[in-house]
Amino acid sequence: MRTRAAVVLAILVGAGLSIRGPLEAQVRPVYDMGAAGLVQLLERLQTTASVLHTGAHPDDEDSSFIARMARGDHARVAYLSLNRGEGGQNIIGTELFDALGVIRTEELLQARRLDGGEQFFTRSFDYGFSKTRAEAAAKWNEREVLGDMVRVIRTFRPLVIYARFSGTPADGHGQHQMAGYLTPLAFKAAGDPTQFPEQIAEGLRPWQPKKLYRGAGFRPDPANAPTISVQTGVVDGAIGRSYAEIAAEGRSQHKSQEMGGIEPLGPAASGLIRLEAPAGGPAAAGERSIFDGLEVSVAGLGVAAGLPSGALQSELTAMANAARQALTTYQPTEPARLVPQLVAGLTATRAARQAARGLAAPADARADADFLLAAKERDFTDALVRAAGVVIDPLADAETVVPGGTLNVSVRTFLADPALVRIAGASLRAPGGWTVAPPPPPPPSSGQAAGQGGPQRRETPSAETRYVVTVPTGAAPTQPYFLVQPRAGDMYQWPAGAPRTLPFDQPLLTAEVVLEIGGVTVSVSRPTQFRTGDRVRGELRRNVNVVPAVSVGLDSRLLIVPSGSAPNTQRIVVRTTSYSVTPMRGSVRLRLPAGWTAEPAEVPLSLASEGDADAATFLVKAPSQRTPGSFDIVAEAVVGGATYSRDVQTIAYPHIQTHRVYSPAVARVQVFDLEVAAVKVGYIMGSGDQVPEALRRMGLDVTLIDPDLLATGDLSRFDTIVVGVRASEARPDFVANHARLREYMERGGTLIVQYQQTDYVARNLPPYPVKTEGNPRVTDETAAVTILAPRHPVFASPNVITPADFDGWVQDRNLYSFGSFDGRYTALLETADPGEKPQRGGEVYADVGKGRYVYTSYAWFRQLPAGVPGAYRMFANLVSLSKALQ
Repeated sequence: MRTRAAVVLAILVGAGLSIRGPLEAQVRPVYDMGAAGLVQLLERLQTTASVLHTGAHPDDEDSSFIARMARGDHARVAYLSLNRGEGGQNIIGTELFDALGVIRTEELLQARRLDGGEQFFTRSFDYGFSKTRAEAAAKWNEREVLGDMVRVIRTFRPLVIYARFSGTPADGHGQHQMAGYLTPLAFKAAGDPTQFPEQIAEGLRPWQPKKLYRGAGFRPDPANAPTISVQTGVVDGAIGRSYAEIAAEGRSQHKSQEMGGIEPLGPAASGLIRLEAPAGGPAAAGERSIFDGLEVSVAGLGVAAGLPSGALQSELTAMANAARQALTTYQPTEPARLVPQLVAGLTATRAARQAARGLAAPADARADADFLLAAKERDFTDALVRAAGVVIDPLADAETVVPGGTLNVSVRTFLADPALVRIAGASLRAPGGWTVAPPPPPPPSSGQAAGQGGPQRRETPSAETRYVVTVPTGAAPTQPYFLVQPRAGDMYQWPAGAPRTLPFDQPLLTAEVVLEIGGVTVSVSRPTQFRTGDRVRGELRRNVNVVPAVSVGLDSRLLIVPSGSAPNTQRIVVRTTSYSVTPMRGSVRLRLPAGWTAEPAEVPLSLASEGDADAATFLVKAPSQRTPGSFDIVAEAVVGGATYSRDVQTIAYPHIQTHRVYSPAVARVQVFDLEVAAVKVGYIMGSGDQVPEALRRMGLDVTLIDPDLLATGDLSRFDTIVVGVRASEARPDFVANHARLREYMERGGTLIVQYQQTDYVARNLPPYPVKTEGNPRVTDETAAVTILAPRHPVFASPNVITPADFDGWVQDRNLYSFGSFDGRYTALLETADPGEKPQRGGEVYADVGKGRYVYTSYAWFRQLPAGVPGAYRMFANLVSLSKALQ
């Protein structure tokens, strides 16, 4: 009999196997493909082990543990993140809040494709950094979050739960503490039918996991020594990499968080502390696996489910024997030789499911057995399809389709050995109200297959079924389900019918092909995608999306208008884009608040074909008498009696799947007392923010300073230079030209530096000595702020600043403030989170030669795009310093 080691050796020296699954995004699931992927699947046939890992955010997960469990222990493993990371910063673009959550959801999916786990979420929204669990409890509906966690447990039904966090202040972030606090509660509540009975009413069943662990923490602590160390530095013979390497590759997909890093070699381990376990099992200190003491073998599946002793024994034995034989006889160059064993295993699994339904056993035991058997049936089916060399690849001829429009879909099946497989039929599933029909007869020369683009090699499938899909006129645009309804504070509102707790909706179109392999019939489903060839990046795949026929957007979603009676005219540009293959002709107009006027009243619209775009410019005059307040201006395109008034934000990066987020075509007008000096501003963009747009809203002349201008240009033409957030990380030229900026200040310029991380101080970039110490941020956006130097021009000119200007902030007071600093700095503001010492390093001023320097870690990059009036008044004073101090 061949050993597993012999099988692995054969894989390492044998030829690769060209079996692949669907590519649902830009990161290929390389460790699930070919010979290594099939070996892992054959290993998974041997076990019913499962584990759920919990944390608060994207990147909190113990990726090495996930990779070890999924690819080393071959368990079902999933990560439950309480939120989608919406409150963080974005190092790769300007998306924040909900849009950033979409990016980070995708980044988690890319990581899971590599480490082998599944992904779940609760409905909580990441409101930003917090220091206590109490703040998290005040922001989130704790009961709803707990209910979502219970829903995941009852759906996924893990044997083991591993909480990343302890639920104590040792976890740091308040949201980490909340995740650690709620996990044990969810562990117990999931098995109690009186908890969240609405879930039971909708068909979920209680589930009591058997064991609970938590992480030992990020720093060694003798008081919290691990009871078990899960080895993750082991090299997997089939894959050729350690689980820690795979995990690091997955963590490098968190690009918006700048999480790229090396893929370490050598010993590594995840330390876990056991909190709960069944009575009579092994002592915690004696465990060698988190599954010790649990029945996880296929042969013991009936016992694990609670069936009577000996029930299903013949069927389960046949399943186990078939799985074992398949693994031990596998030859990478001859995968088809596995078909008889896999057919036997699949047949036994189906027989076991049928027999279980008729057993005289408790309904819950029968249902638990069926849950496990259904998972094994999927595994046997997947292995059989791979071993038979079947690839099913449904393609659409377009990425987007408008309501009332049509798509051509080709369901293509490729067979490595047509003598081994018979295609019994194909079908295409679509949402309710959609029409799926055969296409008309093709012309003599039919051209390329659906979904082709760029340079292509002609493909010849073994079978191909074509469809014409018609979308109903009332179809809603495709967008992440959690963004369909407005948030209620910091909690998403999931619409009825949404795939609650899942990352995104299921694909709109799914192909199903029925195959006969070795005498058994299997049904295989694959998502329909659009495929194109990029001459630089190669093959790209996109999900099919419904989009509006016309999108309508504004060049700015926020207008800042000073109060008073001075004439004020705002230039508004309305952008329209056609997604329709037919011409779109009509007009563009604005709906204005009472007393406001626009010139012209409307602009003709003519978009000839898909992809055409146009812009209409309006001059909007504010009333002569304006009092502070907030107003809306709505842009509309009227085409053929239909009114379009939604903008689309396309979120597209090379490492993730493309998504579209929709919002009303509305510009909010903020009217408040505001003055600003006529200064020329240069802006050194850091990791990405929207502060330059805010400065332009104040009527300022703003120039983005690129590396060439910073290195060799005339900086003296700028009255003020503003440095964007995290520039010391994102702009090496900013660091390299530190001396030029010092010279700029000494000759009379004003340098305003927004928050930088600790490397800014470590590199000695401030003009005078500074230290970072303690907790450098104030996370409570309502924390009281004291103005320490009320007569300083920063607070006196041209706007008189009062504590009221700190009202209405949206997230954070400040980030990465100075700790202690040289006496040449003047502290301008004081604030603190509740219960903490006052912090004075959040905004400091210093004279530098003839010029001046301000470090301000206050969260302007969040407040200015949100239209917070006080933030505009204070930032206007900052950039006006060069005039105020002349």
